Amino acid sequence: MRLENSELRAFRAVIEEGGFKRAADALHISQSAVSQAVAGLEFKLEAPLVQRGKELRLTDVGRRLFEYAVDVLQEEQQTLEDIAQLKQGKTETLSLALSASINRFDAPELINAYYRDNPHTRMKVAEMPSRSIISAVLSGNVELGLGPFQKDMVAFDTIPLYRDSRHLVLSPKHARYEDMINGDQKALKLTPLIASALDNPDMRPSIQRLRDQFSTVWEVSSLSLRIHMVEEGMGVTFIDRKLLEEHPSCANFRIMDDVSFGRIDKEVGLYYRAGKSLSDSARNFIALCQSFWSL
Repeated sequence: MRLENSELRAFRAVIEEGGFKRAADALHISQSAVSQAVAGLEFKLEAPLVQRGKELRLTDVGRRLFEYAVDVLQEEQQTLEDIAQLKQGKTETLSLALSASINRFDAPELINAYYRDNPHTRMKVAEMPSRSIISAVLSGNVELGLGPFQKDMVAFDTIPLYRDSRHLVLSPKHARYEDMINGDQKALKLTPLIASALDNPDMRPSIQRLRDQFSTVWEVSSLSLRIHMVEEGMGVTFIDRKLLEEHPSCANFRIMDDVSFGRIDKEVGLYYRAGKSLSDSARNFIALCQSFWSL
């Protein structure tokens, strides 16, 4: 089964324009062609995408496909723009995804240094949870990932830069604080783990098992919001050692290294799809990072 971009474009237009006729007008094609494209997607997926009526409503399948369509078509547009720039003799793009911790502590200095040496290179830099960086690099949405390595990195060429650790922490405001610091793992079973993303068990099976130690997992992509929620006693989370040492809101957090799974050692570095021929902008950024972390 293959989802064609022309089908996704028609489907996206139906939702964004609020109807099949408006979508046809926006795309300068017939309404029949739009209807056939959406019907083709529904046939391939064996599920309805929209509830038709006076007002179009997305089904759960339609909502997920719409998110996918937006991502794919944005990447298509970005690629066409990049090609147009290259054909005009303009420089390429540094396309990079990095973790929240690196963005907070290292990215400003790195980007400053990169800009000084490459002032005409376009930049596409995004902060993402670790799992999302993996997906973005695999899908080709970004060329380079900068963050912690996962257990299984066989699909990537990796460039280790440094080692770090993450620690399970909680706040004195937590209702079961005393129980947990006294080693009561039953108290953890009644407590949510606040994580940046719900991990893919194929990528990180140990994290999949780790979830079983908590009542549930709350997915919160914002680092500052995760810290706030832990500070208010809503749950526990894993935080990088450097962040614990330097972030004022983490000063009162209790590190739970006495719990068997309370510490996660990790290797941090750059990675890209295995065997991929890198752009000059990516190679320049790799050299910069190697120099930056060798000091």
